[in-house]
Amino acid sequence: MMKTEFPTNGELPIPKEREHRRGVVIQDHHDNRSEGVDAEDSPGKDKKKSLFRRPGVIIAAAALAVIGIGYGGFAMFYSLTHESTDDAFIDVHTVSVAPKVAGHVAVVRVDDNQLVKKGDVLVEIDPRDFQVALAQAKANVAKDKATQIQADLNEKRALDLFAKKVISTQERDTNIATAESSRASVQADEATVEQAELNLGYTKIKAPIDGYVTKDAVAIGDYLQVGQALMALVPPRVWVIANFKETQLRSMRPGQPVTISVDAYAGLKLQGRVDSIQAGSGAAFSLLPPENATGNYVKVVQRVPVKIVLDEQQQLQRVLGPGMSVVPSVTVSDGAGVVFKVAGVAIILALGVVVGTALWISRIQKGES
Repeated sequence: MMKTEFPTNGELPIPKEREHRRGVVIQDHHDNRSEGVDAEDSPGKDKKKSLFRRPGVIIAAAALAVIGIGYGGFAMFYSLTHESTDDAFIDVHTVSVAPKVAGHVAVVRVDDNQLVKKGDVLVEIDPRDFQVALAQAKANVAKDKATQIQADLNEKRALDLFAKKVISTQERDTNIATAESSRASVQADEATVEQAELNLGYTKIKAPIDGYVTKDAVAIGDYLQVGQALMALVPPRVWVIANFKETQLRSMRPGQPVTISVDAYAGLKLQGRVDSIQAGSGAAFSLLPPENATGNYVKVVQRVPVKIVLDEQQQLQRVLGPGMSVVPSVTVSDGAGVVFKVAGVAIILALGVVVGTALWISRIQKGES
């Protein structure tokens, strides 16, 4: 019979056999847990491996770095050989159309934004008053010519009689003066006829240049005054006024090629050249030029207008009008000397990236082995 010992702390006694079994079970349970934890943790260690210790990731990062160095080198080369500004606009000499004679508008033959050719009739003024004035001027010419014929005959007769000592010198001079006056009257009447013909022709207001009609402000029935602005014509030949910083003009010269992008037409690239550089900043020719001879002076980089003419004049059927925004890029250097410097720096950096990548991968492989 098994002897049971009772502890003094009041707990129930546990038989030694059961205690031994319990210890084995608990020990087995702990061993199984530890094996399960190790089995679960072993793949997790591979998953938690640093990205910068994986050769594929390192090579991809190095490739991106090399691409970035190439792009940076190109950007540096472009910035050293080109000058660009977004403070540039299309400019043109706009022609204002106005009548030379007053009268009521009979016909309007154009509309806004219409392309017209030189000599096309834009507006017609009622010509009847001018037709009457022309007819009256021609009648005056006919009447004065008849008077001139009579005066010429009297002058000839007076000269014959004076030669025969029949009339006095005074009578001869009077007939000569009358003939001269009649001839002058005929010339004045002919000038009046010519002016009346011009006025009649002015009733048809014609386009002085090729261009697009803008700011059309005339309608049938309007009474026009001489010099009243009716519309404006924008010629197709335009140019660019680019306001470069004065620090950008160091290498800029007339004749240098320019590439122009137009904000209104994405992807459109126009070619041009520098025509001239204004002799002075834009602020100096403003309505209120700055007064720098003061105590509170702050130096500000000035803008200088540069005129750029286009090699292509609307061959792509694009409407280019004054005030439209463009971005010109002037080639100020051919880059023969710059390309070697930039290429050398880029190659050195790229080689550094490649060598560093190779060393890093080699170090990782040695550490894993």
